[in-house]
Amino acid sequence: MKTQLATSESAKLIELGVSRSKANGIWLPYVTEVQPFTLIDILDILPKKITFGHRTNCRLKMQPIISSKDRISEVWQACYLHTSLKANAEAPELIDALYSLLVWCLEKGYVK
Repeated sequence: MKTQLATSESAKLIELGVSRSKANGIWLPYVTEVQPFTLIDILDILPKKITFGHRTNCRLKMQPIISSKDRISEVWQACYLHTSLKANAEAPELIDALYSLLVWCLEKGYVK
């Protein structure tokens, strides 16, 4: 199970406005310039719910999805789903689905 982002992904979060101080991954200062964000860091940054409109709330959901009976390949889904708001990310690793969702939240202004 992958528990921290690649350097390029961590750099993208910093570009989008996430403070470097929120990254707690294992950092090799002479190898990379950016300390990586961990799965826990991303969960701490992502909003637990998004409120929009007249007190409408969308909660963060994470779940594994089994593709089909024939193929036993597990994919992780992270999403905020509501009739007015659909944010969905799927990836083989939970951290990658959460990263995609966090990028979406940052670009839409849902993370302060």
